[in-house]
Amino acid sequence: MKRALIIWPLVVVGAIIIWCASFVYALAAIPATYTNDNFLTATHDRPVSFNRDAAGNFSGYTTTGKRFEQRNIANALDIRLQRFMIDEAFFYISDKGVIWAPDDTVALSIYLTRTG
Repeated sequence: MKRALIIWPLVVVGAIIIWCASFVYALAAIPATYTNDNFLTATHDRPVSFNRDAAGNFSGYTTTGKRFEQRNIANALDIRLQRFMIDEAFFYISDKGVIWAPDDTVALSIYLTRTG
Protein backbone atom coordinates (compact mmCIF):
# COMPACT_ATOMS: atom_id res chain seq x y z
CA MET A 1 0.00 0.00 0.00
CA LYS A 2 2.79 2.40 0.90
CA ARG A 3 4.57 1.66 -2.38
CA ALA A 4 1.41 2.47 -4.38
CA LEU A 5 1.14 5.83 -2.61
CA ILE A 6 4.71 6.68 -3.63
CA ILE A 7 4.33 5.54 -7.26
CA TRP A 8 1.02 7.31 -7.93
CA PRO A 9 2.42 10.90 -7.73
CA LEU A 10 5.33 9.87 -9.96
CA VAL A 11 2.88 8.57 -12.59
CA VAL A 12 0.90 11.81 -12.47
CA VAL A 13 4.03 13.97 -12.72
CA GLY A 14 5.31 11.79 -15.58
CA ALA A 15 2.02 12.18 -17.45
CA ILE A 16 2.13 15.95 -17.00
CA ILE A 17 5.72 16.11 -18.27
CA ILE A 18 4.84 14.03 -21.35
CA TRP A 19 1.79 16.20 -22.07
CA CYS A 20 3.82 19.41 -21.75
CA ALA A 21 6.62 18.02 -23.92
CA SER A 22 4.19 17.02 -26.67
CA PHE A 23 2.59 20.49 -26.56
CA VAL A 24 5.98 22.20 -26.83
CA TYR A 25 7.02 19.83 -29.63
CA ALA A 26 3.85 20.63 -31.58
CA LEU A 27 4.52 24.35 -31.31
CA ALA A 28 8.16 23.89 -32.24
CA ALA A 29 7.24 21.93 -35.37
CA ILE A 30 5.35 24.89 -36.90
CA PRO A 31 7.87 26.49 -39.26
CA ALA A 32 8.82 30.14 -39.02
CA THR A 33 7.77 30.49 -42.67
CA TYR A 34 5.67 28.08 -44.70
CA THR A 35 7.09 27.43 -48.17
CA ASN A 36 6.07 25.08 -50.97
CA ASP A 37 9.01 22.90 -49.89
CA ASN A 38 7.88 22.44 -46.27
CA PHE A 39 4.10 22.90 -46.39
CA LEU A 40 3.19 19.24 -46.86
CA THR A 41 5.54 17.96 -44.17
CA ALA A 42 5.25 20.72 -41.55
CA THR A 43 2.84 20.81 -38.65
CA HIS A 44 -0.02 23.10 -39.59
CA ASP A 45 -1.05 26.01 -37.45
CA ARG A 46 -4.72 26.13 -36.39
CA PRO A 47 -6.88 28.91 -37.81
CA VAL A 48 -8.46 31.19 -35.22
CA SER A 49 -10.35 33.55 -37.51
CA PHE A 50 -12.07 33.41 -40.89
CA ASN A 51 -13.41 36.28 -42.96
CA ARG A 52 -15.38 36.00 -46.20
CA ASP A 53 -15.76 38.92 -48.56
CA ALA A 54 -18.59 39.58 -51.03
CA ALA A 55 -16.66 37.88 -53.87
CA GLY A 56 -16.34 34.62 -51.93
CA ASN A 57 -12.68 35.01 -51.00
CA PHE A 58 -11.54 33.92 -47.56
CA SER A 59 -8.81 35.20 -45.26
CA GLY A 60 -7.86 34.76 -41.65
CA TYR A 61 -5.16 34.25 -39.05
CA THR A 62 -3.69 31.24 -37.31
CA THR A 63 -2.86 30.75 -33.63
CA THR A 64 0.68 32.03 -34.23
CA GLY A 65 -0.51 35.09 -36.16
CA LYS A 66 0.13 33.85 -39.69
CA ARG A 67 -2.23 35.35 -42.29
CA PHE A 68 -3.75 33.00 -44.85
CA GLU A 69 -5.92 33.64 -47.90
CA GLN A 70 -8.01 31.63 -50.31
CA ARG A 71 -8.77 33.67 -53.44
CA ASN A 72 -10.98 32.89 -56.42
CA ILE A 73 -9.10 32.88 -59.73
CA ALA A 74 -11.13 34.70 -62.38
CA ASN A 75 -11.12 33.07 -65.81
CA ALA A 76 -13.16 33.14 -69.03
CA LEU A 77 -13.96 29.41 -68.76
CA ASP A 78 -16.01 29.73 -65.55
CA ILE A 79 -13.76 27.17 -63.86
CA ARG A 80 -13.93 27.39 -60.08
CA LEU A 81 -10.28 27.54 -59.08
CA GLN A 82 -8.98 28.99 -55.83
CA ARG A 83 -5.46 29.89 -54.78
CA PHE A 84 -4.57 29.17 -51.15
CA MET A 85 -1.69 31.20 -49.68
CA ILE A 86 0.08 31.26 -46.34
CA ASP A 87 3.51 32.86 -45.94
CA GLU A 88 5.46 31.87 -49.07
CA ALA A 89 3.46 28.67 -49.70
CA PHE A 90 0.66 28.58 -52.25
CA PHE A 91 -1.32 26.03 -54.24
CA TYR A 92 -4.61 25.77 -56.08
CA ILE A 93 -7.82 24.03 -55.04
CA SER A 94 -10.38 22.78 -57.55
CA ASP A 95 -13.07 20.17 -58.02
CA LYS A 96 -10.32 18.05 -59.63
CA GLY A 97 -8.07 18.14 -56.60
CA VAL A 98 -5.10 20.17 -55.42
CA ILE A 99 -2.86 21.66 -58.10
CA TRP A 100 0.73 22.73 -57.44
CA ALA A 101 1.69 25.29 -60.09
CA PRO A 102 3.91 28.39 -60.29
CA ASP A 103 1.11 30.71 -61.47
CA ASP A 104 -2.59 30.97 -62.34
CA THR A 105 -2.16 30.22 -66.06
CA VAL A 106 -0.24 27.01 -65.43
CA ALA A 107 -2.79 25.98 -62.78
CA LEU A 108 -5.63 26.44 -65.31
CA SER A 109 -3.68 24.44 -67.89
CA ILE A 110 -3.16 21.59 -65.43
CA TYR A 111 -6.84 21.72 -64.51
CA LEU A 112 -7.85 21.35 -68.16
CA THR A 113 -5.62 18.28 -68.63
CA ARG A 114 -7.19 16.41 -65.71
CA THR A 115 -10.14 14.14 -66.33
CA GLY A 116 -13.04 13.55 -64.02
